[in-house]
Amino acid sequence: MWRPDPGPCVAQVAEWGEHPDDVEYMRQLKALPKKILKRREIVVKDCDLAKVCQKQGKIHFSVAVWNLSEYSRSGGLDEEASSFIHVFYEGKDERKVLNAFSSAGVDLDASEAVPVDPNSTKRHEQQIMYAKECLYIQDQSTWEEGSPLSPEEVKQRFQGRLKGQ
Repeated sequence: MWRPDPGPCVAQVAEWGEHPDDVEYMRQLKALPKKILKRREIVVKDCDLAKVCQKQGKIHFSVAVWNLSEYSRSGGLDEEASSFIHVFYEGKDERKVLNAFSSAGVDLDASEAVPVDPNSTKRHEQQIMYAKECLYIQDQSTWEEGSPLSPEEVKQRFQGRLKGQ
């Protein structure tokens, strides 16, 4: 038989932050140490990124990667493939990180170092601040940088690789 109230079988769910487990989780989260980080942004060829990431762990830095489409201004195919990256490191490791990137052929020093907000809403920044080890976070999507290439620029870039030519 139908009745207007859900009855005793339906669980009563408290709002987020009101349940004792939520309060305990937030207390533990605030007690965890957060690293004070700097971030640099740069577009880099994937082959150069692979070289520098081999040094990750020996030199303390984390990387967040967004692959660029082959139709992006800085993108390409095969060895010309590029990605937009964020490099995160602590201030004490700055020289080592810059040297590691320059030895791999990446001029990381050309981009400005920006302090990472400890209260950032970006998930990857929070993960990196709380992590004890170096992280490599790669987005699964492919992104375009700026406006897309014109049809003429696409033909010029992929000359000889397009079908029917």
